[in-house]
Amino acid sequence: MTLKHNEQAQTVPSGSTTIKGSNEGSLTPAPAAMSVSGTRNLPALEVQDVHASFRERRSKLPVLNGLSLTVEQGEFAAIVGPSGCGKSTLFHIIGGLLKPQAGQVLMNGQNVTGQRGKISYMPQQPALFPWRTIEENVLLAGEVSASAPPKAEALAEARKWLASVGLAGFEQAYPHMLSGGMQQRAAFLRALLSPQELMLLDEPFSALDALTRSDMQRWLLDIWEQNRCSVLFITHNIEEALLLADRIYVLSNRPAAVLQEVDVPFDRPRREEITEEPAFLERKRQISEWMREEQRKARLSP
Repeated sequence: MTLKHNEQAQTVPSGSTTIKGSNEGSLTPAPAAMSVSGTRNLPALEVQDVHASFRERRSKLPVLNGLSLTVEQGEFAAIVGPSGCGKSTLFHIIGGLLKPQAGQVLMNGQNVTGQRGKISYMPQQPALFPWRTIEENVLLAGEVSASAPPKAEALAEARKWLASVGLAGFEQAYPHMLSGGMQQRAAFLRALLSPQELMLLDEPFSALDALTRSDMQRWLLDIWEQNRCSVLFITHNIEEALLLADRIYVLSNRPAAVLQEVDVPFDRPRREEITEEPAFLERKRQISEWMREEQRKARLSP
C-alpha cells in the first residue's frame, strides 16, 4: 500500500491501493470511468471547494472548509469523519437544501448548486409514512417526480424488487408491522427506485443491532451489485466503509476538509470474510489512526 501524506511518501506492506492526502484542500480524483463506446464519462458528482458556515449569535461557526470530492458513475464512495464535523451539512448542500458560501456542486458536469430534486436520499431512520402501506411507501419517490414511469409500470417494478429483498407478502402491511431491518429494506428500495441517478445514504444502519447491521450490509452489497447506481455513503464504522466502498474520504474535524482519500482495492463481489484478511485489517488500522489523531486535535483545541 502506498501512503502519501503531507507530500511525503512511504511504503507499507501489502496491497495495491493508493491513499492520497489532501491537507491543502486539493484532491486528486480517480480516473473517470470509460463508457462502452470508449468516451470519458463525466462524474456522477463533483463537490468543488465547498465552504459553509452557520451563524451562532453574533459569530460564525465554520462547518466545511474547501471540501472537494468526486463520485464516478457507478461508484460506491463512503465518507468517514469525526462526529459533528459536517457530514450531514455536506449532504444538505448536495441535495440543494442549503447553499454553500463558496464552491459548487456538479452532477454529470452540470452545476446544480442549490437545486433540489437531483438526488435520492436515505436517512438514518427509515422515515416510512405510518399511514401508507409498504408498497405505497416504496412508490412514493416516483409519485413526486415528473420523470417517473407510468404508475402501472412503477407498481410492477416495485413488486418485483419487494419480492427480491424478502418483502413479498408484506406489500399491504404497514411499517409498524415490520422489523427494523425490514423497514430499512423498504426505505432503501424507495431510494433505489427513485428516478435520480445519485443516491445519498446517511448512516442508514446506525440504529440497528450488530447482527441485523451485518445482515443489512450483505444485503446492500447484493442489491447494489445488481443495480450499480452511484452512491455516497456516510458511516462512522470504518470496517463498514471498507467492506462496502470503492473509495473512502476521511474528513478532518470541523471545519471539515478531505484529510485523506483511500482507494479500496478489494475485488467484487465482496463477502464478509474479507474483513479478516491482513490487507483489510491494515487499512482499517491506518484509517483508525487518522481518526484518533483528529479526535486528539479536537480535545486539545481551545
